[in-house]
Amino acid sequence: MLVKDVLGECLAKMGREDFLSESSLSDEDAKLRDRLLAALNIAYREAVTEFIPLYHEEEVTVSEGEADPSALSKRILYPVTLSFAGERHKVWIRAGRLRSDRDGKGTLRYAYLPEELPLDGEIEDMRVTPSALSDGTLAEFYLADKVFDLAEAYDASFRDAMRAVRYKGRPLRLGAGRWSE
Repeated sequence: MLVKDVLGECLAKMGREDFLSESSLSDEDAKLRDRLLAALNIAYREAVTEFIPLYHEEEVTVSEGEADPSALSKRILYPVTLSFAGERHKVWIRAGRLRSDRDGKGTLRYAYLPEELPLDGEIEDMRVTPSALSDGTLAEFYLADKVFDLAEAYDASFRDAMRAVRYKGRPLRLGAGRWSE
């Protein structure tokens, strides 16, 4: 989905005309576009950090039980697994370093924080819909404007959509309970 599509949906929900494809914008429209883009980036980062993480795998070298997370190609949120020749080993973050109980070259799978989305960018994650992202964007936008009732309504809709995506297709396990009369 295109960033402009999400912002266009935001404008439609605000009751505004979609002016994003126009070649010249007034100062007011350019300011609104920039504020909506900033709010979209906040909402998208919230979605991938709290609800639908993005994962990446790459080779790392662990020396003396440590690896440098700044050498990774993406900004790491947290490590998921570290495997050496298919065998999993413990991995954790301590004081800005990745720590492991084994040395050598291994494959690290980790959740990462995406880069800022530009106006002409594209969101390739198919788990999130433009409608859900526009709700999150408008929640952040109205929160910044201190319109708390609209911010709360859009935030609730955004969080409901993200929770549905988080568990879609996965069975939920409920603990054993007791029936009482």
